[in-house]
Amino acid sequence: MLDEDLIKYFSNLVKGGFYGDIRLNETDGTSIIMENGIVRSVSETKSGGFGLRLLKGGVWAFSSSDDMTKAAIKKSVDYAYKVLRSKPNNGKGFKITPQENNAVVKPNWRLDTRGVGIKDKLDVVKRADKAAMGRYTVSTRTIYGDGVSSWMVGSNIGNIVSFSDSAPRLLTFSFVKDGSSVQYVRKSIGANTGFELFDGNVPEKLGSDAKKESNMIRNAKQVKGGKYDVVLDYSMTGTYTHEAFGHASEADGILEGASVLEGKLEKKVGNEIVNIIDDPTLKDRRGSFSFDQEGTRAERRIIVENGVLKNYLHTLETASRLNAAPNGAARAMNYKVKPIARMSNTLIAQGDFEEDIFEGIEKGVMFYGFQYGYVDPGSGKFMFKAQYGRMIRHGKLAEFVRDAALTGSTLDILNRIDAISKYEFDLDDGTCGKEGQWVSVGTGGPNIRIKGVVVGGQ
Repeated sequence: MLDEDLIKYFSNLVKGGFYGDIRLNETDGTSIIMENGIVRSVSETKSGGFGLRLLKGGVWAFSSSDDMTKAAIKKSVDYAYKVLRSKPNNGKGFKITPQENNAVVKPNWRLDTRGVGIKDKLDVVKRADKAAMGRYTVSTRTIYGDGVSSWMVGSNIGNIVSFSDSAPRLLTFSFVKDGSSVQYVRKSIGANTGFELFDGNVPEKLGSDAKKESNMIRNAKQVKGGKYDVVLDYSMTGTYTHEAFGHASEADGILEGASVLEGKLEKKVGNEIVNIIDDPTLKDRRGSFSFDQEGTRAERRIIVENGVLKNYLHTLETASRLNAAPNGAARAMNYKVKPIARMSNTLIAQGDFEEDIFEGIEKGVMFYGFQYGYVDPGSGKFMFKAQYGRMIRHGKLAEFVRDAALTGSTLDILNRIDAISKYEFDLDDGTCGKEGQWVSVGTGGPNIRIKGVVVGGQ
């Protein structure tokens, strides 16, 4: 149980002229892995502790412990002061301006995953895995995970906010033999909600969709590499938006000179039809939250408006150093690590294109689902491989293809987008890694059309 008195005790230890904040955190989670109907692993984890920071003269000191007692907090504060005394002022002094928030946010989940037994969780996994197996399936793999993370964040200016996040998720893989190689399709569902996420036939539909789509590509040929007009489904739209653009908009990368968006605020970075939003306030989405781990209230951030870069994603420090306002993007995986600038639900907003998005494409490629890829936020160069694709011929969808990869540079692609659908909008559930920290995110958007880009393949 998180204790508000510990935060008040910490605040009284912080000396005048210093800023200090503390995060109390408890997490309970379950993981289940099944392959071909056989349970491979079941694990339950529980952890808890605190992480605290002191700031003076542009220098942070951080300390954490799994011992949530006053004695441990006193020891960590003493250690932080010792660190600060040993470090000279780095000449980058800044004055942070934390929001004055005091709130207790109650979760609205109907079925808290902590109250659901392993038997019921296993049942969900079995149903999805069974549905993913078909005539041409050579193997299946289904992964269940959940975690409820409770937070109490406070500081020596008197702020205390309490909130909880939940992360149930189910992923199903269906593998098929394609000549001498094996292809697969992955389907998943996840949200910041309770076990009710899996109500009804959700597990069966997840597995069935994976089976159906993997069968579609069983005899697909490799796409021939070259320059094409392409259309991205919501999943690949979200992948590009999150990986290529979103990471470049995180303000710590701007300060480090490691972002293609450095120095581009209020400048045109894409076609005027493009609007990019990062929004942790969306209801029940996997990347949604009420407060960040610095106690800043979550807010909808317009990153690109009509093709113009309007915002970065900020922590208290980056906002101060870049003369901006904090916007609730400081996230920490757990109490053991310090908050850093992160995305939440990152998307390209729906456009106003109502016509057939394939019309006018003589020869192109439609991309479906993200498989893997890489990006360099500093240069903007990236490669994203789709789970599968379909050729577009004379304005119509044609044969399925595999090994289709979208390659290019972030801002070039953003300027080549010439149609954004008014329809087909959705978000993927995901987990994003940065500096060894993994947090829940959402990515997505509508179908988008991009003119004349390089597609990697055979």
